[in-house]
Amino acid sequence: MNPLVILGAGPAASLLAIALARHDISAQVIGRPRTAAAVEGLSQRVVEALKQLGCHEALALLGPRWHRVSSWNAQEVEMNGEFVVDRVAFDEALLRDVRAAGVDLRDGLVRELERREDGGWCVRWEDADGCLQRTDAALLAECRGHTAPKMAPDRHAGPTLVSLGRTFDGARPQPRTTFIESFPSGWAWGGVDPQGRAHIQVVVQPASVAAVGGDLDLAHAAALAQLTRLPRRFGMQLKPAGATRARGIQAALRGGAVGDGYLRVGDAAYTCDPLSGHGMFEAASGAIAAVPVVNTLLRRPAQKALAQRYLRERIETVFASRVEAARQHYAAEMHWADEPFWRQVTSPPVASSLALAPVAAAAFATRPVVEDGFIVERRVVVSAEHPRGVRFIDGIDLGRLDELLQGGPQTAPSDIGQHLHASADAVARALRWLQAQSLITRAGH
Repeated sequence: MNPLVILGAGPAASLLAIALARHDISAQVIGRPRTAAAVEGLSQRVVEALKQLGCHEALALLGPRWHRVSSWNAQEVEMNGEFVVDRVAFDEALLRDVRAAGVDLRDGLVRELERREDGGWCVRWEDADGCLQRTDAALLAECRGHTAPKMAPDRHAGPTLVSLGRTFDGARPQPRTTFIESFPSGWAWGGVDPQGRAHIQVVVQPASVAAVGGDLDLAHAAALAQLTRLPRRFGMQLKPAGATRARGIQAALRGGAVGDGYLRVGDAAYTCDPLSGHGMFEAASGAIAAVPVVNTLLRRPAQKALAQRYLRERIETVFASRVEAARQHYAAEMHWADEPFWRQVTSPPVASSLALAPVAAAAFATRPVVEDGFIVERRVVVSAEHPRGVRFIDGIDLGRLDELLQGGPQTAPSDIGQHLHASADAVARALRWLQAQSLITRAGH
C-alpha cells in the first residue's frame, strides 16, 4: 500500500508532490494533465514559491515580467508587474519538475474512490491506454480543484459569477502589458504581447450571458463595448482568434477539508475570487502548508487530531481573509455602486462562522503550530488581528518569555536574553510588543 496518493495533475498536486519530496516524503501522483486552454497571471509571490521548491522547468517558462496597469474607480495606476502564462504549457512544465524530483507520476483519470475497512483508500483509475488500474493508499491528498467530489456540504458559497475569455489578433504591438478595468456590469483583465496578440477576460453575472440568449461571443462583445480604457490601450482593430471560453467563478469553502485519511489542497479546499491571481498563489501556499500536516499524519499518527485542527483552522482563516479582501477591493470601486454586479460583490458574506471565534482581547492560548517539520501544540498570543496566534517576535518565543516573567525575578532584557540565548534588544522588542497587547504592565529596560 502507498503511504500517500495525490489526486490531480494541476499546480496544487504538482507543488505538493515536489514539496513533500524535498522533505523525503514519497507519494504517488495520479492525474490527467490539463487540456483546456487558459491564460493566467502569476504574482511575484508565486514565483518565490517556485524558486523555493526548485521548479526550474516552470520558472524557465515564465519569461520577463509583464507591465501591469489598473483602471479602478476612474484612476489609472501602475501596479507591481505579473507573469503571464498559458496554463496548459505551465502545468506541463510543473509536471516535468515533478518527474525531476523523482516522484512517481501516473497519467490517469480517477474513476472511483472506495474506503477500505482498515481506513485506507482504494483508488480505481484509467491509464493513458484506457486500462483500469488500482492503487491502495493510507492517506489521500485531494488536489483535483473544484471538480473534486465533495466530502461534505460547502461551509460557505458566495455568489456565482462567469468568466468569459477570448483571444484576439490585431492588437497594438507594445511591451508585454496587462490591464485591469472596471465597467458597469463587471470587470476585465487583458494581456497583450509585442506581436499584437491579446487575451481579454471579463467577469460578469450569469444574467449578462442570459440576456443575449447564452451566446458567449455576444456576451463577451457586450462587455467589451462597456470598456473605454482597455480598448484604447490595446487598439480598436481587435480580430477574434477563436471562440469565447466560459468558466464559473464562486468563492467557496468546502466542507470536510481534512479528515481521517484525507486532506484537500488548493481549489479542492476552497476557491477565491480571481482578483490578483489568487488561485495559483493559494495552490502554492496551500501545498507548502500541507507538508508538516502530512508529515505528522504519516510519522506521528498519535497527533492526527492536532494536525487536522491546524490545517482546518488555516483553511478557514485564510479563506475568510480572502473573502473580505475581495469585498473591500470591490467596494473601492464606487462609480458603479448601484449596478447589480457591484451590489452583489460588495455585500457582506451571509455566513457568520467563516473563521475562528472572535477574540475579545489579546491573551495567551495553546494552538497547533509548525515546529521542526511537525505540528505541535505551543503557547501563542491570540488576538482579533491574529486569531491563529503569534508565537515569535524577533525570534523570541513569547510563551517561553511569559513563563520566565511569571516564574523568576529576572525581568531585565539582558537577564532574560541569557535564558533565551537572544540579544537584549530582541527581548526588549518582544516585551514592548507584549505591553502593546496589554499582556504585561511594563516593557522593562
